[in-house]
Amino acid sequence: MELKIYTEILLLFRTKMITFNAILLTLNIICIFEICRKQSTKKDNIMGCECVHCKNNLPFDLPHEIIEAAKNGNLVIFAGAGISTESKRIFKETLYGDVALDLDLPANTNYDFPTLMSLYCEQKNGRQLLLEKIRHRFEYCHQFNELYMDATSFHRELSSIYLIDTIFTTNWDDYFERECNAIPIVTAEDFAFYNTSGRKVFKIHGSISNYGSIIATTEDYNNCYKNLKSGLMGSYLKTILATKTVVFIGFSFNDFDFNKIYSYLKKEMRDILPHCYIVTIDNSFKERFAKEKATVINTDGRYFISIIREHLEGSNYLIPKDNLETIELLSILNAKAHRVSTDLYYEKKSTTRLYNLFYQDGLKHAFDYFMYHSKSGIIFNAEKIFNQIKTYEYFKKGMLKAKNYPDYTYVEGYIMGLYSIIDKNIIDDFPLYYIIGLGHVNDNKEYISLLEEQEIYHKTADKIGKKYFKEYFDEKTETVPHHRPFIF
Repeated sequence: MELKIYTEILLLFRTKMITFNAILLTLNIICIFEICRKQSTKKDNIMGCECVHCKNNLPFDLPHEIIEAAKNGNLVIFAGAGISTESKRIFKETLYGDVALDLDLPANTNYDFPTLMSLYCEQKNGRQLLLEKIRHRFEYCHQFNELYMDATSFHRELSSIYLIDTIFTTNWDDYFERECNAIPIVTAEDFAFYNTSGRKVFKIHGSISNYGSIIATTEDYNNCYKNLKSGLMGSYLKTILATKTVVFIGFSFNDFDFNKIYSYLKKEMRDILPHCYIVTIDNSFKERFAKEKATVINTDGRYFISIIREHLEGSNYLIPKDNLETIELLSILNAKAHRVSTDLYYEKKSTTRLYNLFYQDGLKHAFDYFMYHSKSGIIFNAEKIFNQIKTYEYFKKGMLKAKNYPDYTYVEGYIMGLYSIIDKNIIDDFPLYYIIGLGHVNDNKEYISLLEEQEIYHKTADKIGKKYFKEYFDEKTETVPHHRPFIF
């Protein structure tokens, strides 16, 4: 399968049907799956894989409460630095270690995080230097795909689970925005977006997209937790904790942020602090939290999310994430088919060939829709997809009645494209061509054969097509018939 994909990609590049950047993106997707095929299976630990991706995928019992909360849309993630650039897989030194080295402090320095950042900011232009250091670390990570993919592996795993739509984080990065299509809530003013649909990430310690919001020094932390106590962010956090199931991921035993947040919540909520879950590879958590209202799960955060996803897919709450691979391949095959159809149209300009191009435009736009919305996870909601299909089927009936054949064939393509996410095995018999008056056609050989037998299969559609698309049938024009992503 992989060799076939590589061959198709090379062919498309040679015929200038896809860009070099598109090739890099597609090959990168393939390579990610090839890095470690065992990575996202339950057999990881049993197989004893010690690669950097698998060694922390420790087996665990997934609590029933977490699965039920996920199914009902009541599971909330509270993410720490361990699922981002502060993971040991990314940089040799953490930001803390990097700053300590700059200050020439001894190796056994035990300042807490904000105290160390405050010391750094005491030098001339210290605050500016700190922000530049933070920015540089993110930019360094972004310029090397290997580092970026590692830093965002958790976010990409989470992205397909549309049922998880509320995230809290102490991280400054914008990876939940980039990879999960989450709306950032950083300041009180951002709560204007609170009631908008879609996934949201509440950034307690600020964001790299707004340097003035970054919480780093002791003064920053004091102001932050003062605002949490009386502000919208704190009120919402306490409401979420009281009504949802919260899982802390990406924190370690000595993590200042976790200790600060958890102490704050215990103080604010006291006896009504609900039971929560802590996912970590730090074994010291279990002993410390033995008497707390918390269950510690020792495993990797990304792996934990992948197991939740597998449960949801297995119980039909999610369309399998792997189905997106089918969309990626169909998109490539459709581009190839469109090129063939364009050449055939220039050989003989007819309405049959024009409508076929509109059908393929519909396919392309459905695939575009899936790729764009894959990060929000909504395309893995089967109910939503079937409702969309039902709506477009209704539109299609109206178009047929009104003899609106251009939109009719376009929507036929769009509907067929929507169906493609449901079944990944559809690819072998997927109809990339369409002849109005006959219906779907699987491949170019059958399409050409049918055209050789008869050029026009729908006389009324032919008459209307010639009337409304005269410019396309002018022998001098080289314009390729195209249906834009609009109907009516």
